[in-house]
Amino acid sequence: MNWLKLLFQYLPVVLQGVVAIEAATHGLPGATKKQIVLQVITAGAGVAQQIPVAQVQQIGGLIDTVVGALNKSGVFVKDTPPLVTPAPVIK
Repeated sequence: MNWLKLLFQYLPVVLQGVVAIEAATHGLPGATKKQIVLQVITAGAGVAQQIPVAQVQQIGGLIDTVVGALNKSGVFVKDTPPLVTPAPVIK
């Protein structure tokens, strides 16, 4: 399967999956979220057909591309740690 066909076949699923997983698991590392999206896609596709390993790797690259685009566009914003107000000193 060529890259363009893979893009058109999986882009809607990847985009929806990435956005949904980001919203549901905001505190998890990116690699963990990517693995969740891959598992959801392969499980869903496994019902209809098996996805070859090479194609799963290409879908992983598509996930990286989608996440990178969403990061650059500002849709996904990295959390900044909250400002901690020091507690008053009690003597």
